[in-house]
Amino acid sequence: MPRRALPISPDILLEMVVHFNLENGSDCVYWCLFLFAFFLMSRKSNLVPDSCSQFDKNKQLTRGKVFVVNDIAIVVFEWTKTIQHGERRLKIPLVKIPGSVLCPVSAYNHMCSSKVPASHDSPAFVISKNSKLTPVTYGQFQRKLKSVILKTGRDPNLYSSHSFRRGGATFAFSSHVPSDLIQLHGDWASDAYKIYLEFSMKDKISVVRNMAKFV
Repeated sequence: MPRRALPISPDILLEMVVHFNLENGSDCVYWCLFLFAFFLMSRKSNLVPDSCSQFDKNKQLTRGKVFVVNDIAIVVFEWTKTIQHGERRLKIPLVKIPGSVLCPVSAYNHMCSSKVPASHDSPAFVISKNSKLTPVTYGQFQRKLKSVILKTGRDPNLYSSHSFRRGGATFAFSSHVPSDLIQLHGDWASDAYKIYLEFSMKDKISVVRNMAKFV
C-alpha cells in the first residue's frame, strides 16, 4: 500500500515562508497557491493543470472565480471529483488573518494587484515565462513544494501536494471544527476524509484520559 504523504501544518508553513521572496512574482504565486491548497483543502486538480495545454477554465480555478469582498474571499469551483456534470457549484470561503503571513486573502490580493495581474479567464496561478503568462502546472507545484520542504530540513519524499489537503483537514479537526463542516469544506463525498487526519500524542492521550474518568 502506498505511503500517505505527511500533513503540512501551520508551523511547517511558517518554516517554509522564510525561503520565499514575496516581492518576487513567481514566489508570490507559489506562496498563494500553497495557502489556497491548505486552507481550501483542495484537490490539486482544481487548482493547477497537469500541463499548460491541459488547462481547462471549467475545471481549474481562474481569477474570475475568486471574489474578494472586504476580509472574505469566496472561491467558486464548478467542477470537482464530486461535481462532474455541473449539478451544483462549490463555494468555499477564505477569511483574512490579520497580521499573519499565512493569510490566504492577503496573499491573493498581493499576487493579483501588484505582482502578477491577469485577466478574468486566466488561470488563478500563473508565472511569467518568455514574457508570457503560463499556468503553474502540477509538476511545477510538486517541485517547488519539495525544494522548499528540503530547505526546512525535512525529507521531501514524505510530502506531496496532497500534504496540504491532509494538513488542512487535520488542522481544522484540531481546531475543533465539526466533522461535517470539514467534510463539506474539503468536498469529500463521505467521511472517508477521516483516514487523512493525523493525531498528535496529546490527542491520543486525551482519549484515554477521558475514558479513565468513567472507570
